[in-house]
Amino acid sequence: MELFFIINEQAGNGKGKKVWEKLRKELHTPFSFYITNHHGHATTIARKIASNFQLTGQKILLIAVGGDGTIHEVVNGVIGFNHVYVGAIGAGSGNDFSREYFTFHTAYEIDEFIKGNEQSLQQFNSGMVKWSTGQSIHFVNNSGIGFDAFVAKLANHSTIKKRLNKMGLGKFSYVYFVLLGLFTFKLFTLTVEQNGSQRKYEKVWFATVSNQPYFGGGMKISPQSDPMDGKLELTIVYNLSRLKLLLMFVTVFFGSHTRLQEVVQQKGDQFTLYINDELPCHADGEVMGVTKNNSRIDYVVQKKSWMSIKRNSEFMKK
Repeated sequence: MELFFIINEQAGNGKGKKVWEKLRKELHTPFSFYITNHHGHATTIARKIASNFQLTGQKILLIAVGGDGTIHEVVNGVIGFNHVYVGAIGAGSGNDFSREYFTFHTAYEIDEFIKGNEQSLQQFNSGMVKWSTGQSIHFVNNSGIGFDAFVAKLANHSTIKKRLNKMGLGKFSYVYFVLLGLFTFKLFTLTVEQNGSQRKYEKVWFATVSNQPYFGGGMKISPQSDPMDGKLELTIVYNLSRLKLLLMFVTVFFGSHTRLQEVVQQKGDQFTLYINDELPCHADGEVMGVTKNNSRIDYVVQKKSWMSIKRNSEFMKK
């Protein structure tokens, strides 16, 4: 098995670089590595690596060193290549990927896996979101429109997030920007279509489609989501006062927000959302664009679309 790393040195305000410099000194397994230098670069690198080895039959472990955005890009680069296994080392601020999926923490763990632990590999589902423009993006955590994307956009363009990362408080950056955006976000109208029937929601804060439970640095937005059950979960929060929304975000960390009547959850293998407002959209916390009037967004589960490592794998117990 060939070992490759794709490193985002800027992740976590420089944490990615520090993690990588320590790791590479401790590895005993031969490896190749690439450093990203712009948005989308990890996808390009991952796809090139996967393509180069496609005809040889050689299996690849491709490890992303960075945050959820870096892992998101790597997975999008290897979707459809069944000889590539995705690994990760969390070095971002939120690291929601590591809350549900396996991540490496040491060079020893990587060395042990490479010795021959293919029985620890597992296929996972992803979600696919298709914008009105025809662009399709895969996500492993969640994707959404509205307030959650608005907060992600604020965070990704602010120096405050960098300061919090420096203080080791990066996971609280989402909470900070929730408070910042609470009084400026404009509510919207949403129509959801599933299995041929439609329902309209007024005064919507956000709609999030989840493949696993967590977003926003540990918020358990979709407690029942499972990346292996062949379903996606849609969470809609609407008709809440700004104060009650703030209180709701406290309960999200425990998953108890689902008891509120203003929180609606639906499970299915596909959803279609119709929006008549300009709203930011995100996939795995990365802002992908802005909806226009009469926008349509389609979500579809992609079963067994990528390969990674089982949680609680046996090689970890050696």
